[in-house]
Amino acid sequence: MEPLKLLYLQQEDVIAAGVLDMKKAVEDVELVLKMYARNEVYMPLKTLLDFYDNGEYRGHIVSMPVYVGGDVDIACIKWAAGYPRNPAKYGLPLGIDIIILSDPHNGRPLAIMDGTLITAARTAALAGIAVKYLKPSNTRTIGLIGAGVIGRTLLETLPIVVEGAEILLFDTKYNKAVEAATESSFKHKIRVVKSFEEAVNESDVVITATSAEKPFFKASHIGKARLYVQVGICEFEEEAILKASKIVVDNWEQIKRYERTALGKLYSKKVINDSDAIEIADVVSGRKKGRESGDEIIFFDTFGMACEDAIVAYRIYKTALEKGIGRELCLWNKPLWK
Repeated sequence: MEPLKLLYLQQEDVIAAGVLDMKKAVEDVELVLKMYARNEVYMPLKTLLDFYDNGEYRGHIVSMPVYVGGDVDIACIKWAAGYPRNPAKYGLPLGIDIIILSDPHNGRPLAIMDGTLITAARTAALAGIAVKYLKPSNTRTIGLIGAGVIGRTLLETLPIVVEGAEILLFDTKYNKAVEAATESSFKHKIRVVKSFEEAVNESDVVITATSAEKPFFKASHIGKARLYVQVGICEFEEEAILKASKIVVDNWEQIKRYERTALGKLYSKKVINDSDAIEIADVVSGRKKGRESGDEIIFFDTFGMACEDAIVAYRIYKTALEKGIGRELCLWNKPLWK
């Protein structure tokens, strides 16, 4: 029996293999959403470990297993940590993720890779797809709240899915927003604004992508925009969500069970029920209608799905093999027993 070897990809390798190609990420995620709608994806619910200090939320670690079938045919698990205070307290990113790819036919591990930027890419891709399918037809401006990791990948995604739209970028740290806009390859389509109200009031679509631990988007902020996208965990107050005429999510079973989210709280209080939410995969596949009128207010909430990580990670893995990126690790030279 030959030694069992697998490919190790550190973050620099993942970048070299194209993780920040947002056009490909959008194509990956759109494909896997259609597969999900066709029942070609087996994805158990996430296992969440939330950590608290004297009742105050510290962070979480999540286990996300999935099998993506069809022509993809890959097993994957992501071990994802999210700690909002990491940058200030420890000099670490908010998110620290690891992904393992396995052969579903024999269980052999194929690769271990950094998953932090894969998470950022697939999250932005999913939000972009939601905008593509749910936006008003006359969308000219998109307000983006947050210039962090996800905000930066969104700046590379939104001009792809909504050609010609201007992005109004706001962050509580103005210089951070300027830096993100300057770095973007679509900088000519980005206007950094100095107030939250300006980004919200002047936009046809509003996206929140922050690490906020408490809701800040109030019902009074619902205005001109007809589509509101929540990328963070708890950015919208319950009353703001209830002003929407339609709720769209990525995975309802996950969201409704997690009471840190406003939708989870609304569900537990029986204010909304299972029939009040539709999944974006059904909209993308054409099984259900998304936007039905220009005046309709739609709220989209994303919690993240492992199938999105898997399909992006698998593309990165195949590209790395083709280009000789990464290095081999040996799990064993010869198994002790078999």
